[in-house]
Formats: sequence, C-alpha cells, structure tokens
Amino acid sequence: MIQGCAILTVTFLSVTLVPFVGPFVLILTPLPFLYYGSRLGRLEGLTVLTVSLLAAYMILALAGRPANLSVLFMIAFTGVLLSEVLKHNFTIEKTILLTSLALFCCGAAFVLYHSLRTGSAPLRMLETYIAGIIEENLKLYAQMNISDEQVQMIRENAPQLTLFFTGIFPALGLAGIVLMVWINLLAGRRIFQGRVANFPDFGDLTEWKAPEWLVWILIIAGCMLFVPLEGSAIVGMNLLIIVCLIYLFHGLAIATFYFRQKQVPKMLRLLFYGLILIQQYMLIVVIAFGLFDMWVDFRKRIRRVNDVHS
Repeated sequence: MIQGCAILTVTFLSVTLVPFVGPFVLILTPLPFLYYGSRLGRLEGLTVLTVSLLAAYMILALAGRPANLSVLFMIAFTGVLLSEVLKHNFTIEKTILLTSLALFCCGAAFVLYHSLRTGSAPLRMLETYIAGIIEENLKLYAQMNISDEQVQMIRENAPQLTLFFTGIFPALGLAGIVLMVWINLLAGRRIFQGRVANFPDFGDLTEWKAPEWLVWILIIAGCMLFVPLEGSAIVGMNLLIIVCLIYLFHGLAIATFYFRQKQVPKMLRLLFYGLILIQQYMLIVVIAFGLFDMWVDFRKRIRRVNDVHS
C-alpha cells in the first residue's frame, strides 16, 4: 500500500506539473489504480486512491499549484471501477459498456450536484464551460500562425459553436470515457496479464467486429439530421458520434489484423496510430473500413492474399 501511494502520488503530480507529459499521463492514470485495486482489494485500493489524492493535493497546495481534485479523482476512479468489473470476467464489450456507463452517470451526477450547489442550470454550466474553452483556443490561435481573418471568423461564430458543442456534449463525453476505458483496458491486458489474478484474455481482438444491426442505427441517425423538428438534429448527431466510435474500433481491429498478417514493424504501426490522432481524414478512412467490412470482409480477403503468397 505504501508503494502504491508513492507511485500514485507521483502520477498525480506528473499530470499537474509536467506541461507536455501531463496530458499523456492523464489518459493512463487509471492504469496504476487498476493494478493496485486488483492486487490489494476493494477497500485497500480505495484507501490508496484517497491517500495519494490527499498527498498530491497537499504538495501542490504548498507549491502554490492547486489542482482540480474532482477531475483527477474521476479519472483515477476509472481504474478502481475497472478492477471491480474485471472480476466478473465479462466480454470486452460488456466490460467497456458497464464501466463507461457507470463513469458517465457519475460525471452526470457530479454536474447535477454542482448545478444544485451553485443554483445554475446544468446546460448553462456546460455552455459557460465550453465558451471558456473556445475563448482559450482563440488565445492560442492568436499566438500561432493562423490568420487574423480566421481567428475573427471563429470569434464571430463563437455563440453558435458554443450551442452546437453543448448539444453534442453528452456524446463527446461518453465517447471520451469509452476511449479512455478502452486504452487502459488494452494497456492493462498487455502489462498486467500474469501479474494480476484472473485478468481476462478477451480472445483475439483483431477478429472483433461491430454488430450488423448497428448500420440501421447509423441510417436512422443520419436521417434525423434532416428531420425539420426541434432537437432532432442534435439527437441524430449524438447517435452518429457514438456509432462512428464503434465503427472506429471495428476499423482498428482490421488494421491491427493486417499489421499482424503482414508483420509490419512496430514503428510503422505507431506512426499509423499517431496519424489517426492528428489527421481527421485518416480517422474517417478507418471508420469507413469498419462500416464497409460487413459487405467486403477485409480480413477474409487479407487471409486469401496471404495464402496465395505463401
């Protein structure tokens, strides 16, 4: 427990104090909690989480760098929650779904509590939060090589952008949670298997595919964008974001299967995954592969080509 408290306190301090490393460490913050929560048990894992949070908060307060403990706690709690869900040996779909929905509900409850405490409506709080993010980005754009005309155009459309992102915030929040759970689950599978008792194997994830009926949800969501009813487009956009995220996972499974079959070097694989993060067109291509795999069956074709070459 002492070792866990020390490592987790350093993790929190790294997230807050290291400018460039912090955001990357933040995504993987649940990993040490997943490990210690699984090794130590429920009560001891929560104790380590609480002690490390308080220690990090005190150190940051003494250094004059107060941190948002609620955000750090929610992200770290992902690891504790994952360690609990993994004990039931669910499928990977059910593990991600249960953990993500639980975290999403916790986040919604926190927003509602903060709303009641401050007397501000939840949507108004989100609008203020998103407007602040847009304003911070405008300041960043002004320091970069972006023309004044583009910055001014974004500034003039800031109210419309705020309303748009407020409307799709539920899907963006859920998608962000699902991605964080997915990344930590895959990283934990690679790092902790054999070290943590009963860590599920989940089978060959390169064979994973989205359910065929999901395409109908995609079609319905697309149609809702053009229905002339108030709120229809927003609901459709939220559905579209979640469905596209699932097809992204499907496309990544195909890409990983191809890399394994062709024995692509790890550096090229990392380059590909990096391009997906920074290049939107690559993201759309991967989603399209996941969507059209239902009719094309890319993995079957890759196997066939390999059999011919061998």
